[in-house]
Amino acid sequence: MRIISWNVRGMKKSQVLQDVMFLKRVHNPNIMFILETMVNTKHITNILPETRFEHFEYVDAVNHYGGIAVLWNNETIYVSILSKEQRAIHLLVHDIEKNQNVIVNGVYAPAQHKKKSRFGTTYFI
Repeated sequence: MRIISWNVRGMKKSQVLQDVMFLKRVHNPNIMFILETMVNTKHITNILPETRFEHFEYVDAVNHYGGIAVLWNNETIYVSILSKEQRAIHLLVHDIEKNQNVIVNGVYAPAQHKKKSRFGTTYFI
């Protein structure tokens, strides 16, 4: 299973969509996490369908900070969203070829050092 995680630092930049489609074409990931989207629901729901992934889910940015999107195709995997938090999306992924379930977590940690110690909590699903 191929997973790409990329901190785009703003999904509104025109080059980001082209880069996402390039990464998809060249690396053919099963799942792609896009971190620090910095956009709200209105904008993300207009942008994500343009990526040509079949499915997506997202967590809104808060005050223009953060934001996570996960994109996938159901060619060789099935994805169930287990939970979403302000800084994380948790997935249950069934790999059809290996007949195996895997938990995949996309997490965006705070950039400020003083906030990282609070974030250091371990989450179990």
